[in-house]
Amino acid sequence: MPSKTPPATPEPPEQPDEPEEEGERGESPSEQDRRAMQREIKAGGNKGAWYRRRDRPLSYTPPENARRAYEEVMAGDLVVDPRYNRPIQQVWVDDIAEHFNPDQLEALAVSRRLYRFIQRPSGPPAEEQVFDGNLQAANRVEYVVIAGQHRLLATLKAKGPDYLLPCLVYDKLTERQEAALFALLDEKKRPHQPWHRFRAHLFALDEPEVTIDRIVKECGLEVYLGTQTGSKEGVIYAVSTVTDIYDKNGPDFLRRVLEIHYGAWVTMLDAYTAPMLQGTTLMLRRFGTYSMWRDEWLMQALSDPAHNPLSIRQRASSAASGISSTSIAQEVARLEHRYYQQGRKGYQRLPEWNATPREILARSDAAKARTDKNA
Repeated sequence: MPSKTPPATPEPPEQPDEPEEEGERGESPSEQDRRAMQREIKAGGNKGAWYRRRDRPLSYTPPENARRAYEEVMAGDLVVDPRYNRPIQQVWVDDIAEHFNPDQLEALAVSRRLYRFIQRPSGPPAEEQVFDGNLQAANRVEYVVIAGQHRLLATLKAKGPDYLLPCLVYDKLTERQEAALFALLDEKKRPHQPWHRFRAHLFALDEPEVTIDRIVKECGLEVYLGTQTGSKEGVIYAVSTVTDIYDKNGPDFLRRVLEIHYGAWVTMLDAYTAPMLQGTTLMLRRFGTYSMWRDEWLMQALSDPAHNPLSIRQRASSAASGISSTSIAQEVARLEHRYYQQGRKGYQRLPEWNATPREILARSDAAKARTDKNA
């Protein structure tokens, strides 16, 4: 009787590494291949540009029994909490002060924080914030501007600390609720930069910002929160890109991308730009489930000094400028694919860049069958 054992799946013939000379990109993809790649990117949440994520609903919920009242407060009694507010733009302050018109000033949103000395079982009394709304019993009262800091500073400059400002005063808000309310109100005045929004949500301990910040820090990096001046290594300025990767692919995927970049380039500034992060994301989405894929192999390939992120970005930018249907991120992924292939043999090599998802799956199944047989 003929044997029912299926024939062994032969390994693909070895192929030479792709050339790496400047300008050499191999065979150009067909129009059908380009459209397939565009559909794949869009499926991952990229609508032609990765730079802005869709805003999700803000999580501010008014506290139970909260009070809100219209009052006039002297400008000198108002303070700003810079931990969640946007950085001061002096040009805005100067413009408002120069053309100061009290009839154009909207009421400032203000949180009234109450503090009282609390006696604990051990130790002396300590001043703590309280939320009972008992203004008379408070040891100290602090009026914190949630929205309107530029109007406050302009008023101080134009009229001085004794000028009465119209305020909508909120009682019983925690600092987290203040930050969430700031994001809700201030976004309506001027659209926030991604890091403005990220910082406010992070201070309010919202998800996914808390998880993103934790993952980034565990990878040896930090998210830009507006606290540094100038470029600094180890800081991710592409905040919306990091958030988009998390939103569309999940926390484990974001960690993989950051660990690959950190393992290859540590804290090099150029490694964490939007196109570089997007390129690795596309590479992982396209080939990361291939049965013989290894993150550490890509990390090793990219750690070659000849494959530094600035060089990759420049080559990708040059290649993308000549093809209307591609992007810098796609060209970064294409280069990463080429570098990954170098020195790989047999099923360790990835399918060709222009392979369809079905072809990638078939090659993956064949590689797994061969691996299982040899185990």
